[in-house]
Amino acid sequence: MACSKPGDYRKKTDDPEYLHRSIKKITDIIVHDIFSPPVASRIYAYTSVAAYEVARYQDSSLVTLAGQLHGLEPVPAPERGVEYCFPLAAVQATLMTGKAFIFSEDKLAEFYDQVMADYRNSGMPDEVFERSVAYGTLVSEHIVKWSSKDNYKQTRSFPKYSIDNSESTWKPTPPAYMDAVEPHWSKIRTFVIDSASQFRLGPPPVFSTDKKSTFYGLAQEVYQTGKGLTDEQREIAKFWDCNPFVMNVKGHVMFATKKISPGGHWMNIITRGVQI
Repeated sequence: MACSKPGDYRKKTDDPEYLHRSIKKITDIIVHDIFSPPVASRIYAYTSVAAYEVARYQDSSLVTLAGQLHGLEPVPAPERGVEYCFPLAAVQATLMTGKAFIFSEDKLAEFYDQVMADYRNSGMPDEVFERSVAYGTLVSEHIVKWSSKDNYKQTRSFPKYSIDNSESTWKPTPPAYMDAVEPHWSKIRTFVIDSASQFRLGPPPVFSTDKKSTFYGLAQEVYQTGKGLTDEQREIAKFWDCNPFVMNVKGHVMFATKKISPGGHWMNIITRGVQI
């Protein structure tokens, strides 16, 4: 059932770079649309499962994730006795699944048209192209339907994190005073584990303002390190910062510096007056 004309279009269409570029494009849109890191992880998870459930038909040693991931029913199987190009079907499943989770569909549509044109120009027979695209779409629809039952949409309407007056609890901090990120994430269906309670860590140091306490010592270490960052340390922090933007305050102006690529490139996108 795989692409079966060696030396012909298969040499082009089996190139994994098509799939790599597709994931990279979804990543760029995740950054552009300013999804939080937890939400981005959800997008990657469902998109990757969709790609795998198609691509596994290229290798008979690979098994389905259905029955291994919570709530995932068997994915529709390809038709027997006809030819597919599963790398193309995997890209189709990837992009269609990613489309269901992002906002900037126009950016993905432009990329999609380019990739599909490359596949069409590979010399692939029209019937194989159409059949492969249709199968990738079928798998994507199955995965998106599965995702709709993970309780994510319900958590969008849950109340925000309640701020406690205790000194030991989390509170919004300047300059942005942003809300807590995904305080109800634990209510979303897990993929494999029953819950995070399966992997309990030891308790963190007890909160204390005593300068001799372990907590105070660790907090002071972070504070002093932050005050004296070298240029290299700042660049390393920017590279590993998975948040899509950071707020800055200069005098009476607040502006957001937005990451425009996963590699750590940033640009200023918002300027507005604030009272200090």
